[in-house]
Formats: sequence, structure tokens, C-alpha cells
Amino acid sequence: MIGLDTWTWVGLAGVGALLCVGVGAFIIRSRRRKLAAPRDVVVVHHFFGRGLVVPSKSPFPMKLETFLRMTKTPYMNDHSGRMSTKGKTPWIEYNDTQVTDSQFCIEFIKKKMDIDLNRSLSEQQKSIARAFLKLIEENFYWTMCIEMFCNEDNIPLLKTQAPLKGPGFWLYYWFVKRAIKNATWGHGIGRHSVDEVWSIAQGDIEALSHFLGNKRYFMGDEPSEIDCSLFGMLSLLLVSMQGTRYEAFTKQHHPNLLTYFQRMKSTYWADWDNLITSSESFKNDHGKVYFAENVVKK
Repeated sequence: MIGLDTWTWVGLAGVGALLCVGVGAFIIRSRRRKLAAPRDVVVVHHFFGRGLVVPSKSPFPMKLETFLRMTKTPYMNDHSGRMSTKGKTPWIEYNDTQVTDSQFCIEFIKKKMDIDLNRSLSEQQKSIARAFLKLIEENFYWTMCIEMFCNEDNIPLLKTQAPLKGPGFWLYYWFVKRAIKNATWGHGIGRHSVDEVWSIAQGDIEALSHFLGNKRYFMGDEPSEIDCSLFGMLSLLLVSMQGTRYEAFTKQHHPNLLTYFQRMKSTYWADWDNLITSSESFKNDHGKVYFAENVVKK
């Protein structure tokens, strides 16, 4: 039997205790009572609640909530941490129906509410928008995950935003890093080095910037669905990843993406500062019903 010194045993015990606490918290959050919601109001379920510097730690709830604001769809947020039956987040409830995955949620709302943000687009433009959607969510997103959790230069930044501090941070970091490595290995992009992935990301940023050009919205003068996804991802890139080479490269070489992000933020997220936990004006909006005319600038 291999001998372990006292401090090793203490460390292992500490990790075990933290793991038990984390699993216990997950179970408790998943079993919380259902939040009562008015009829015909979309309930958006978040697992982690509001973020430190962005309204959501993940770009996908940002995408979904931006869509709801853009379409003036009445909705409310449930931050209790209840997971969907598929074990995924975000997800929505609408009356007696549950829908999981941000894109499936949007498709459901479009059909139920008879909404089409892409109505002004030609079939060719819709095809281009779909191709960029896949670039953003199936490729560029994973490059940012790899940068944040597999590039050790970003550990200090992660420490400021992680839900756990002290020894708990390292447990959190280890689990998330392992999950990202497993997911990206299967995807294929995780088989490359961090710097090789960075070169892929630069190509994605350039493609997005060049296509956007000087347009007000990604596809033209009117907002469309792709703007919801791009805004959610830029929230991660330009706010959560401040101080990284991703942010620096974008601001220095492709400032039109920053201008676009700021325009989207001021138009659809005028209450941004009320929805980030680092702000003195933060207000917990758990259970609050949003009617977009109250939060979207006219």
C-alpha cells in the first residue's frame, strides 16, 4: 500500500467534503419548488442565476433572454436552479409545456407566438445566418471555453468569477476543465493545442467582423435571430473575458464588434447594471415578470 502523508490525507478529505457539499447543493437546487407563473408567460430557468459581470455566466441564457426582449415576449426568470428533465440548462416552461435547449426554446416560442425575426431575410440570407449561427455556437464558443479553462494564464481571471473560492475553486476548476476537455476532444477541436485553437478563434472573429462591417445589425438594418446568439457570445468575449488575448485582439483589430455589442446592450439591456451581482444597483429578479416595453428603449 502506498503511504500518504498527513497533508495529503487532509487535502483528500477536504476535496471529498467539498464534493459532497457541491452534490448536495445540486440536489437541493434541483428539487426546489416550482415557481408559480402567470398563464401565457414564458418561464426561463437558469441554474447559476445572475453573473458577476454579465447577467448570465453562459452565452446561451443570454441568447434566449435577448430573443424574448427583442420580440417583446412576456417572461420571467427562475433562478432556483431546477434542471430540465434532460439535465440541461437553460430551459423554459410555458403553461404546461417544457422545452430544453436555447434554440429549441426559440423555435417553440416562434411557433407559439407566431413570431419571425427573419421574415425580412431572403432564403439566401437565412442560409448565411444559419451558417454563422453554427460557427458561433458550435465552433467559436468552444475556442473560448478552451482558452478560459485550458490556458493557465487565465486562472487569475477565473478566480475572480468562479462560484467557489479558496480550495473550492480548484475543485471547481478541475471538474470544469475535465468536462471541457472531454467535450472538445469528441468535438475534435480539443485535440489541438491552446495556441492552435487560438488561431482558429482569430479566423472566426475576423469572419464575424468582416461580415458585420458597418451594418447596424448582423444581417442588415433590422434585427434577426442571429443577433441574439452573437450578442450572447460577445457578452462572454468582451465582458467575462476582459484582460485575455481574445478581448484585446477583438478591440484592437475588430472594433466594429465592440460597437455592435454596445449598441445591442443599450437597446435591449438598458437594465444591465441591475442584473449583475457586482453592481451596487443589483436587484434579484427571480420571479419578476418582464414585459419588454418596460425594459427596451423605444
